[in-house]
Amino acid sequence: MSGSHTLAHAITGEHSRFRRWTLYILARFIEMPLLYLGYHLLRGRFQWLGRNRLVRALLGWGVAVPFGYLGDTARPIPYPQILDVIDALDGPIGVGPCRCRTAHHGCRHAPETEPGLDTDIVIRTGVDAWTRAFPHDYRLIDKTQVKHIIAECHRQGMWHMVFIHCPVTDKNKQENEYVICNCCTCGCLPYILNRELGQRMYPLLRGEYIARTDPRRCTGHGACVAACPFDARTLADGKAAMTGMCLGCGMCAAACPERAIEIMLRET
Repeated sequence: MSGSHTLAHAITGEHSRFRRWTLYILARFIEMPLLYLGYHLLRGRFQWLGRNRLVRALLGWGVAVPFGYLGDTARPIPYPQILDVIDALDGPIGVGPCRCRTAHHGCRHAPETEPGLDTDIVIRTGVDAWTRAFPHDYRLIDKTQVKHIIAECHRQGMWHMVFIHCPVTDKNKQENEYVICNCCTCGCLPYILNRELGQRMYPLLRGEYIARTDPRRCTGHGACVAACPFDARTLADGKAAMTGMCLGCGMCAAACPERAIEIMLRET
């Protein structure tokens, strides 16, 4: 292991004091204002200002790039596989109201429209950071309760992303997972940043899985095209085809009435 790799891991690794401190600071002081401002500049009340090229450049280079490459990013995980992730977790698990929806209230899944449905599932070092930062909002739950939340979110058409703090090296991307979010196109700011500013400006990580369509079973229904949140699918010659980068969320497979789409491990 190189010296620079070792130094990066010592600073940003799962159990480093620096990472734990920055995770708490993010939770307590930074996350909510950024979620509010970012959403309203791109989709909400300040959208008129967010269309300005200079403002977009400042939002992109000043917020999206440093956070996406050094602070926080996420990778999608399909519904059946996220249940396996939950089974494999050690230690306490917490849940609270979605930070995005609480910050901007601009989503049809906002807390006031879904009473009792807390969807922000903190894991590993995220439990300590968010329960300390917001002790009245977050509570500990067991894996059965977590799976119930995940299933309800899946039923409502949300997809699941695991967020990673300090994703500096390939080695510590997985171990720095701290929250499972249940995301939607109308409220998830990391998703909105990715779609509005682009994969290069705010990168989401490709998951371990990829969708494969069996053309013999596909009838060109088009449900998978509508379900894909990343616009990676289209209909060509009466069949579903991949035309963009599949991040592996699994929404297309869940929507396909012919079960023509299989979620497979991505080839390395």
